[in-house]
Amino acid sequence: MIDYNTYNPVRAISLKGKLLTRLVRFGFRIRSVFGKTYRYPLKGHHEDPLKMTTNERLYLGYKYYFKAIVEAEENSGIAEEFKRPLRPMIPENFIPETTITLSAGGDLMPYTCINAQTCAHLWDEVGEYFFSSDIVFANLETPISISKKPSAVPEVMLSNMYFNGSAELFDVFSAFGKYGNYDILSVANNHSLDQQSDGLLNTLDFLTAKGIAYTGAAKTENEYNNFPILEREGIKIAFLAWTFSLNMETVPEETPWLCNHICLNEPNPDISPIIQQAQLARERGADLVAAALHIGCAYQPFPDQQIIDTMQRICREAGIDLILGGHPHNPQPLSFYNYQDQITGEEKQSLIIYSLGDFVAYDIFKWCHAPLIAKLSISKGTINGKSQTRIIGIQLKTIYVDATVEKGRVIHLRFRDVKQLRHPSEFDKLSINSQKELTEIIDFLDEFVLPVNNDEIVV
Repeated sequence: MIDYNTYNPVRAISLKGKLLTRLVRFGFRIRSVFGKTYRYPLKGHHEDPLKMTTNERLYLGYKYYFKAIVEAEENSGIAEEFKRPLRPMIPENFIPETTITLSAGGDLMPYTCINAQTCAHLWDEVGEYFFSSDIVFANLETPISISKKPSAVPEVMLSNMYFNGSAELFDVFSAFGKYGNYDILSVANNHSLDQQSDGLLNTLDFLTAKGIAYTGAAKTENEYNNFPILEREGIKIAFLAWTFSLNMETVPEETPWLCNHICLNEPNPDISPIIQQAQLARERGADLVAAALHIGCAYQPFPDQQIIDTMQRICREAGIDLILGGHPHNPQPLSFYNYQDQITGEEKQSLIIYSLGDFVAYDIFKWCHAPLIAKLSISKGTINGKSQTRIIGIQLKTIYVDATVEKGRVIHLRFRDVKQLRHPSEFDKLSINSQKELTEIIDFLDEFVLPVNNDEIVV
């Protein structure tokens, strides 16, 4: 077991990165001598760079570079709540007529090591599993504006960052087309406007040319409510998307429809736009409404109570059936939320995925090397002759992003199946550095992320 009293999961790669992280850690060590430490998540921390105070910026640096925050909010009972079994509620009189699958991955991000050469075998173990679903989803957390210079995540993040991807990068994101492609991507996140309005519009054109639907942004006012409703085997799923922040940018006043932005990390956010779009989705025949929400605080194992309350409120008031959460960068627990439908009075259940973590990315924060792939079974059928669509099954595949590092550079990246690596015969095949890191990641997953019935859902 890891001693979380002193644990910090950052491992720099280059000599420059190692020197910078040591310098930053030294600064926080000096600060901690004077009592400036954090055991629990900082109350009211919203993680929006446009509004963050100096104390909030220091807290973000503390939990990233110096010491991991492993506690849930003090006296909240959050950790205990997430240890409950994760099972869908399926009424005995529900008669399924058709079933489809949905694969969901986390954040697709631009790092210098995410390139065709380094990632030639990235997808070998999990590509077929992920892309074989009827609908494949992820969060595109970078503009792809081909006419502009690519811009990657720095190894050591100490200032505001502005991303931009390339066609080659997107080839890696999509496994070079070997297994299929994404059906839909969310483009509403805190990096949506990194290349300004034209960069986002170029991204939408790029995805359209690829035949990939997008949600969370619109080219024109008339397209604002034309969110995608994807149909497979007679099941229609609407995809909405919203982000809590746009970093230091704002949606231009003259184009308020450009990117869906609500201050979701703040108390009692105005969720009326989500309610309105969810209602339109139902009116247009959607059998199930999914919301990709960029929300929460990064580098924490648990969502804060305020985030939990907001997620549940969105399900309850907007009738959202599935929340696909992103932004924390490491995976967080999942839960089913049971409530009474405010319109029909019927008992309803929504699945809330608080964070799938990074997906195709390679941050130096080691918890980010443990993405989750969620594969959901969605059935349309009847209860007493009345049509209903429900999530009837969930599979999780736990992934380890295994890196081969030589002379301060990542030269190979590969998704490895953690369930297989738990077997000593497979574990022993890893390098010594990978064995050490994977041991930490398995402890993190078992301690904080996976439900008590993980043997039923982890494949």
